[in-house]
Amino acid sequence: MQHRASGFVLRDLVVCSPWKAGPAAGAVGPFMFSVTQFTPAHLGDVGDIWRAAERLGDQLIEIDCAVGVLTYVQPGRRRVGSLSVWADDAGLGRFVRLPDHVEIMNRYRSRGLPARSAKWWAAELRVRAALDEGLRMLDGEPDRRRVVRRNLDDPAR
Repeated sequence: MQHRASGFVLRDLVVCSPWKAGPAAGAVGPFMFSVTQFTPAHLGDVGDIWRAAERLGDQLIEIDCAVGVLTYVQPGRRRVGSLSVWADDAGLGRFVRLPDHVEIMNRYRSRGLPARSAKWWAAELRVRAALDEGLRMLDGEPDRRRVVRRNLDDPAR
């Protein structure tokens, strides 16, 4: 059963960690946004994945072009993920190669649906709007593991 109050569907609730600023927090843009999403097979894994993602987010200080990161959970959809923001596209590649990131992905890869991601560039740093946009991008293309929007001037941002 879905409960609606003023157009809100409880299963769409998104709970976010506080924003963690990276070394490039003062960058002026444009910014590369990346939303990742994992849907574990078991609800009990959500908390463990959230804690692991939070620890991983603390490692952004190792990457010069990291603007910041937050972790999110959609408990009604059994989804957990992150929004990371970068001053250049090489930073994300360095982040996913961090030993802790590789270890976390290897640990949970077989315990749910494949990890999914959305990536795009925008001129402004609007964190909550970016998370909402990334989730819309993933919801709009549920059969794709990677959704990429290339146009910086896309009005959907």
